[in-house]
Amino acid sequence: MHLPLSIRYIHSIRVETAVKIISYAIALTGFISVAVDVEFVFSAIFVIVVAIAVYLDYQKSAATHDSSEGYVPRWIINALSVIVIILSVYRMYGEDLVEPAVEALLILLSIKFLEQKRFRDYMQIYLLSLFLLAGAALLSIDLSFFLYFIIFFFLISSAIVLLTYYSQVPRLVMQREVFVKIVLKTMVIPLFAIPMAAIIFFVLPRTDYPFFNFLNRAGNGRSGFSDSVTLGGVSAISQDTSVIFRAVMEQIGDDQLYWRGILFDVFDGTSWKSSLSDSHSHADNDYHPPLRGRRIPQTIYLEPYGNRYVFALDKPISIFLKHAHSPGGFMYLAKEPVKGKLRYDAVSVIEEQHPEGNAPPVDIEKYKELPKVIPAEIITLAHTLTKGKDSRASALAILAYLRDGGYSYSLENLPLSQLPLSEFLFKTKSGNCEYFASSMAVMLRASGIAANVVGGYKGGQYNTIGGYYMVLQKNAHVWVEAYIDGQAQQSPGWTRFDPTPAAAFSFDIGSRGGLLRTLQSAIDSLNYYWGVFVINYNFDRQIQLFNKLRTNIRIPAMKLSLSKIHGQLKTAARASAAVLAVILFIAVMRHIFFNKTAPEKRLLGGYLRKLRKFGFDKRPSDGLEEFVSTITDDALRQKAGNFAVEFEKLYYRDERFTKEQIRRLKALIKAIRPV
Repeated sequence: MHLPLSIRYIHSIRVETAVKIISYAIALTGFISVAVDVEFVFSAIFVIVVAIAVYLDYQKSAATHDSSEGYVPRWIINALSVIVIILSVYRMYGEDLVEPAVEALLILLSIKFLEQKRFRDYMQIYLLSLFLLAGAALLSIDLSFFLYFIIFFFLISSAIVLLTYYSQVPRLVMQREVFVKIVLKTMVIPLFAIPMAAIIFFVLPRTDYPFFNFLNRAGNGRSGFSDSVTLGGVSAISQDTSVIFRAVMEQIGDDQLYWRGILFDVFDGTSWKSSLSDSHSHADNDYHPPLRGRRIPQTIYLEPYGNRYVFALDKPISIFLKHAHSPGGFMYLAKEPVKGKLRYDAVSVIEEQHPEGNAPPVDIEKYKELPKVIPAEIITLAHTLTKGKDSRASALAILAYLRDGGYSYSLENLPLSQLPLSEFLFKTKSGNCEYFASSMAVMLRASGIAANVVGGYKGGQYNTIGGYYMVLQKNAHVWVEAYIDGQAQQSPGWTRFDPTPAAAFSFDIGSRGGLLRTLQSAIDSLNYYWGVFVINYNFDRQIQLFNKLRTNIRIPAMKLSLSKIHGQLKTAARASAAVLAVILFIAVMRHIFFNKTAPEKRLLGGYLRKLRKFGFDKRPSDGLEEFVSTITDDALRQKAGNFAVEFEKLYYRDERFTKEQIRRLKALIKAIRPV
């Protein structure tokens, strides 16, 4: 009884259809891995072209022939590909090679689906998708990349196996049970390969030199700070929720969460600049005096942002980063702009106490300078607020005026005239942190008190799972640092004042509870550990890991150190060579003495040798039955044919010969003789 075709296909799957579906899935995995890093127009083109390709494939799925009608001709595909490559090369520029290349790969991958696809075309689709995944690694190796990699690995394993069937029988139809069994068995390959890859990742020696860093672009993030900051500039990133850094440290009070980056000491009326020289390997000015107080160690994981300033809790007294130095002002600079994830340790002093008798900076007068463009009404206001007061009381008076004088925090309609501070103080009374900090610093200088503006970040979310603060781009902030003399029984020194209303930062300071907050912390913890154990895994960490294993397993005389690593590598190389030699020797001996030919090959060899004795030699191109037909002796031909028929019947079952079958075939060979 035969089932109708429609019913039979419910329980069967066309291999060609399966290959198409899994190929689209592989391409979409590559696309999604880079979608957030490429221009929207390229993502839109990819989606539209692939949608057209799906429609074309759907239209052809009912066809009973392999005609290429309905698909885009191959010559058009090739011409479009050449145009895309030329345009992508034209768009490439020195600082960013990856993004134009990835965008070109997206277009090439999408138009590849428009043509009729054979084995070679599917392999090209897989290769282009793999290149997209590699591009995603260059753009951003975050935790999502690992997820895309795993999905791609499983999909490509199944695709290669199914494509092999398709290349042999394009119209092959499989029973659903058989199809599912094949796919499930292909899943075993990644399941075995991924653990082995993890072992190789941890064991394989690596260099600390970032060999492919010349390809990596700077991160999407912007710190908001360079050597200058213009009034209203920080507001451009106030809605950016991307992470700028994570700081592993103990949890402290919210009012102490100021992360220092750069000191601005020169004001021209609309922008602040930093004049501190970064040409020296060590700080050589006395702005950076010794401090006493509570010390907070931190381990900072800084995201790429394209500038040299490194951040730490205010005030940092030391930062442990190779080739980093401090030009003064409690600020530190890396050797090169930060274009990759950076890890460093820092020690900061909070609740600082300045040593008694500490002399003011030699060049303190330069921190009192004002440009000529400062309106007289601002100077008059400053004198009115500070008249008859010492430096500390003056600073507190100005701080109270800005906080309680009817001023409000805003990111919209900021004063952008030629006299922005005057407009802020006397007209709009609304602005962001740059206006509050600049107004206080200018009024302090107008009162004869040294003052500067400090740029960095304020606040952060403490992750109790990972034990670190997560600081976002939107935490970008500036505040005031004034030199307070030793009056009123206070030790002299640079003191922080923040005139920006505290309500401006209520959205991200502190540890809010709730299920959503817990879920966000858990997800970010995964990203943090991914960065710590995968992205920042280097040769030094390998040494630490091996030493820890040695300690835990109690292996004597195996302590690894950088000073002894070369000798130990030589010893390991000799041992590895000896092991390989033994393995090679065993393999050769096994091949010579223990290599057993398959029984069917031995039987066939004996059969042909016996017939060769009677003058009948099989040509390589002849099949067994064709060879038997060339035997002229009737009796010999009949006996040789008996073996050939029995042998082929068993051989093409693709099963192992049983002992009984081997004995029967040997008997047939023995019976071959002329009458």
